[in-house]
Amino acid sequence: MVTSGNVTLSDSDYLRLIIHGTTAFELLRTALEFGLFEHLESSGGMDVAEAASALGVAEQPARVLLLGLASLRLLERRDGRYVNSPVVSRKLLRGGARFLGPLVDVQARVINASMPDLAEAVRRGTNVGLRHLDGPGTTLYERLTAHPDLQEVFYANMGDASRKSFAQLLDHYDFSGVRHAVDVGGGDGTNAIELARRYPHLTVTVFDQESVVRLASERIDDPDLRKRVRFRAGDLLTDPLPEGADAVLLFHIFEIWSLERNTELLRRCHDALPDGGVCLVYNISCDDEGTGPMTAGLVSPYFLTLASGEGMAYSPGDMERAVRAAGFSRVERHQDLGFSHALVVGHR
Repeated sequence: MVTSGNVTLSDSDYLRLIIHGTTAFELLRTALEFGLFEHLESSGGMDVAEAASALGVAEQPARVLLLGLASLRLLERRDGRYVNSPVVSRKLLRGGARFLGPLVDVQARVINASMPDLAEAVRRGTNVGLRHLDGPGTTLYERLTAHPDLQEVFYANMGDASRKSFAQLLDHYDFSGVRHAVDVGGGDGTNAIELARRYPHLTVTVFDQESVVRLASERIDDPDLRKRVRFRAGDLLTDPLPEGADAVLLFHIFEIWSLERNTELLRRCHDALPDGGVCLVYNISCDDEGTGPMTAGLVSPYFLTLASGEGMAYSPGDMERAVRAAGFSRVERHQDLGFSHALVVGHR
């Protein structure tokens, strides 16, 4: 039953969804691969024969796919025809503002192969799942440099997620007093570009590994933005941060590393800033009780099993304590910002 945007499940169906989670994911991924949701949306609904014809498959596999998606409440039946549910119309149609396709792609092509190693990662306390991806280094981000196609998929999802969550940060925090910001681990430059676009006086330097910086720099066509969005290649854990900034941005970086490593990174940020400078830590967070939300609970095993072997979605309290331990004299804490995010601002 769907009520007010929420799906109500029996205890048995809830457990079935967990146990058969791989199947549920593949039903969704297959629907996206075949463009099923777009076919249903443009036609106003289809029966089994019509759907089979639109997808170019036999009726029996089409029936299996439609049954599975309907059981997951992604499709509904109206007057003998399958139609998209409201959640599909909001989040699973290409071209929609909240389309989740990039997240499905990165799960399918980068993350899911590693997740059967979660138990061993818990046992050993390291990212055992990285064994599925050959290449240099001991983190996913390093290994992806040997796989340009997967790196592009990964950063397409990161850019998409950043656009959605970063918009609320820009509405919440005023950057008008910042002159030059360093975006540490700035990925494909999505945040830096949007920040520079919103604040015409602001210069932003993206600081990330060389292959990522090269990918990011190719995205900017606007001459003014090319002057104000700069790129510096380096190792964010060991290399000196770019000089001359009065703000350092750690967006979706804190969740990658252990609290100890994060505190050391924050100390380096503190030392690189002038008096009056600020460091913004913004990422997915769990609640201070360690009970949720589900986003935090389901993304944290990825950091342990694959990404770095030591991170998770930390609580706002964890973030604040690390910022204070790094030497920042005044700390702001903003939580429950939407998209399961929290913001902690350290003032030097």
